[in-house]
Amino acid sequence: MAFAGGLYHPSGGDWIVGATERRRNPRLTLPAVYNHVVRLWARCRGGMGAGLLPEAGGVNDQPNWLMKAFALLDGADAELEKTGKDA
Repeated sequence: MAFAGGLYHPSGGDWIVGATERRRNPRLTLPAVYNHVVRLWARCRGGMGAGLLPEAGGVNDQPNWLMKAFALLDGADAELEKTGKDA
């Protein structure tokens, strides 16, 4: 599991999230709503297609903030795949 462990990194260094260094484990310190959005994004992802969306209707029927969050997570995931790293 990504970011498994305690509040501080076992090496004594920082946790790296994208290009951001965090002293404390983001899995334990981020507000729960952010974790909920990431879980929702993971459930809504489709293999080769767009996947399911949380609200009824198409992309234009979804909350704008949620579609922006999904796009940000898609971009971060693509960067991790490109570099061959697992968060």
